[in-house]
Parts: sequence; C-alpha cells; structure tokens
Amino acid sequence: MGARGRGSRGEFALAWQAGLLANHGRAAFGAAAYAAVDLDVRADRPVLNSRLGVLPRYRRWLGRGASLDLSVGPVVELPRSGAARLLTSSDVAIGWADDVALSGRVDVRKGSRPAWFLGVRFGADQVTEALEAQGIALVLWGVIRFFEKAAGG
Repeated sequence: MGARGRGSRGEFALAWQAGLLANHGRAAFGAAAYAAVDLDVRADRPVLNSRLGVLPRYRRWLGRGASLDLSVGPVVELPRSGAARLLTSSDVAIGWADDVALSGRVDVRKGSRPAWFLGVRFGADQVTEALEAQGIALVLWGVIRFFEKAAGG
C-alpha cells in the first residue's frame, strides 16, 4: 500500500508481490510476480490503471532480521483508457524480520515523467491482515462516496 507521488491528491496504489528468494550467506536472490492497481479515491471510476510484471530481487541481510531489498524489472502498465505501455519499475525497501518494510518505488516510461510511490510492505505472515486492511479501506471509501453522492456532493 502506498501513496502516489506524482502531485495528484487522492491517489494511492495497492500492489501485491509473490515470489521466492534463496539465501546465500548474508544475501538472497530471487524474483517476484508483481501486480498493482492505482486508485483515485475522489473519482467516480476510481481505477486509473493496473500493472503486471516479474521483478528480479536482491536482498541483503543487514543484521538480526533487518534487510534491504532491491528490485528492477520490466512492467506492463494497462491504463483505463489507451494502449498497454512498457515501464521499468525500481523498488527499494528496508524491512524488519520479514514482517514489515518501508518501501519506495519509481516507475519510468519513455517520454513521461517518473511516477514515485512511497508506502509500507507487509511480509508473508501479515498477508491476511494486510488484505483485510485493504478491504476495510475500500469498503469505507465506498460508503463515504455513497453518502457524498446521496447528499449531492
């Protein structure tokens, strides 16, 4: 979960990654399947676009449970309107014990300004809680939008 840093108010991103890492001493190498959706919570049609890709990943263990994750790879962006576009997505995260990480991501497309995302990433043990939090947030957004529309806003 994260906020889009392209200067747009009301936009946030939900992203999911699932993959494998193989430890080699204080480092780990692997890859993750990546899926994301950008939402504009102020719009009637909130889904702005989605992205799919495979991201190679490198993890460096920094100490007892702390880690630094780096990944860069091609991602296909599927905008709500228009043709699919190829992006390069780069992700950096500092995590603790595979529970939670602070993350930053930048998506770059030829001929366009980079899109920045800052957020929080949850580990495998927190997947259920993270999905529940995302679901609750989307339901609350729907209820608020319903009442705004009913009140004429």
